[in-house]
Amino acid sequence: VDFVVSDIAPSATGHRTTDHIRIIALAEAALELARGVLGLGGGFIAKVWQGGSEQNLLADLKRDFAQVRHAKPQASRAGSAEMYVVATGYRGKFQQQDSGEG
Repeated sequence: VDFVVSDIAPSATGHRTTDHIRIIALAEAALELARGVLGLGGGFIAKVWQGGSEQNLLADLKRDFAQVRHAKPQASRAGSAEMYVVATGYRGKFQQQDSGEG
């Protein structure tokens, strides 16, 4: 697979923090799926809402992809928290190094 696109979003509760955490969880689940199907050099796009807790998702993307950036659709309202993370150049699933302990 060359590209995985996730445009899913939870039903909004109206509580910004809760909604943000829920959409980040969906994006993380989509990334896990992408890791299982993407070929080397592939790409991933996911809808997220700005809110501050996307740092772990961005760290994972930066580890697994050569380039990571944000994109805000022109059709999105100026005050909307909606944006997309765009990652290209998939490096393959990250393998933790065996520490030799155990």
